[in-house]
Amino acid sequence: MLSAVWSSIAAVEPKLIVACNIRANRKRIGITQEALALRCGLHPVELGRAERGVRDLRISTVVKIARGLEVPPGDLLAGA
Repeated sequence: MLSAVWSSIAAVEPKLIVACNIRANRKRIGITQEALALRCGLHPVELGRAERGVRDLRISTVVKIARGLEVPPGDLLAGA
């Protein structure tokens, strides 16, 4: 049920899809938000906001996060 609600919200807000993709990839490689922020050259608060879908991301920020996760930027935009 929760995934259905999340899917309907994400359909309205592409930034939530990107946030979900960031979190899924971070958890897949088993690192903390702080460690990923360090890899990306971002402040941990900025990364946390991106991962929660609180803010719209610039393309340059998506690219930094993708590099930190070692995935193509398109993987973070998939489904958005």
